[in-house]
Amino acid sequence: MNNFVVVRAELADVPAMAKLFTESFIASVLHHCGGRLPKPQAMQDVFTLVYQAEPAAALLAKDQGGQLLGYCFAPVGLNKLWWQALVGGHLFKWAWRWLSGQYGFGLHPVKILVLNKLAFLRSAVTPGKTANARILSIAVAEAARGQGIASALMLEADNYFRENKVARVRLEVRPDNRPAIRVYEKLGYYQEGITYDSQGPWLIMFKEIS
Repeated sequence: MNNFVVVRAELADVPAMAKLFTESFIASVLHHCGGRLPKPQAMQDVFTLVYQAEPAAALLAKDQGGQLLGYCFAPVGLNKLWWQALVGGHLFKWAWRWLSGQYGFGLHPVKILVLNKLAFLRSAVTPGKTANARILSIAVAEAARGQGIASALMLEADNYFRENKVARVRLEVRPDNRPAIRVYEKLGYYQEGITYDSQGPWLIMFKEIS
């Protein structure tokens, strides 16, 4: 019997998700932010955008006491994310908070982020590498790993994809993250190429939803 439940996220869960992301991917965060951790507001603003773009795509695993154990963002269309960034006022808010020092990093990290997002977009529209849905981000708290939480989140994401008549799902994972790759392959994902950002290669994986 699982000691956790998978539920839809609410806006109030955003700070905890942002904190878990930072803890789980600290090397990447440090790389993108010039070698030091940004202020919490920076990651919270990113997660707020992702949540507001498609709230139903934000899945959480919580223990019986309501503590966050893991999350998964599984949007069915990234166009919603870009649209929300443009029309929801997020870009202007980010610019103001960055300029006023509320994020805690300077210009160089912004350049890295822009270049990496451009590389991501190029990869996303490459023939044969397109998909109409994503596992955009998934993380499990270190103390809760090995309990099947990632698999449970992704299986619930599959249900969401089927409800929205998704045919194909894409995700990216670092090639040296063997534990994650094993989970993805067990759930039906297969490897289909490589893309790159300033940190190195990403393995591209796909799954056909039936």
